[in-house]
Amino acid sequence: MRVLVTGANGFVGRHTVHDLQQAGHTVSGFDLSNSPANQPTLDIHAGDIQDKDAVNEVVAQTRPEACVHLSALSFVPEGWRNPEALFSINLLGTIHLLEAFRRLSPGARILVVSSAEVYGLCPRPRPVQEDDLLDPDNPYAISKAAADRLALLYARQHGMMVMTVRPYNHIGPGQAPHFVVASFAAQLVAIASRQTQAPAVLKVGNLDSRRDFSDVRDVARAYRLLLEHGQPGRAYNLCSQQTTTIRAILDQLCDLSGAHPAVEVDPQRYRPAGERPALDTTRIETDIHWKPEIPMSTTLRDILAEATRALHT
Repeated sequence: MRVLVTGANGFVGRHTVHDLQQAGHTVSGFDLSNSPANQPTLDIHAGDIQDKDAVNEVVAQTRPEACVHLSALSFVPEGWRNPEALFSINLLGTIHLLEAFRRLSPGARILVVSSAEVYGLCPRPRPVQEDDLLDPDNPYAISKAAADRLALLYARQHGMMVMTVRPYNHIGPGQAPHFVVASFAAQLVAIASRQTQAPAVLKVGNLDSRRDFSDVRDVARAYRLLLEHGQPGRAYNLCSQQTTTIRAILDQLCDLSGAHPAVEVDPQRYRPAGERPALDTTRIETDIHWKPEIPMSTTLRDILAEATRALHT
């Protein structure tokens, strides 16, 4: 298929492009910059998802048969600081994309990437299924819930082949250092290599928070399989089904890196320890036969290796 990936230069976008290309698809990218990040074979078009004309132009030029919509403001704290930009990118940008496809390529298969944050923090008596109540509890989650519902409405109202996917946290090589695991890795590599003048102190947030982490490469594979075989009009939960504390992730990174610094809580990094509900992943397992394959130890080794390369470039 000819596939358009929005947010192609981003962390998840780069891995998704690679997975799609490896599977034989012809991929075009859309991002703020037309310089492909470590993707020399990618045909990338520069534009802003907030610019309706730019979105129309890239759909008209590339004539995609499918799309993975990843363009988003995805750092939860940023949603509190800049809610206008959050909704302009996450909701209005999705409207621009859906409208462009409705007019120019209505038969294309579209995967709108949502978030499991849409379910909120309220305890549930059982793992959350896709048709259960959405209860978003922060601006980012609200923006994603609105875009998610709108995408599925376009499938019903206009007969478009639109799906949404609701992943929990994903990590892996290439993630920005303001995300927790990448931040730990960058700090530990600097400490282990003695290339920091600061004392051997690691800045952390709330180590008692529990998260479900998937490897970004498993996530990219799921997005590709959904694009190929998912059922239009459906939402799909995506997670590893394994929850762990941030402290346990840090302990593994310390062992792997050989650095065991003192730990200091940074108030700017601290977030409450609310635990997200478990997800029922029966639908994605049944429809596309997806399950995570990459063990956490491999993920963390690869993150440290990437942080080491970044330190020495």
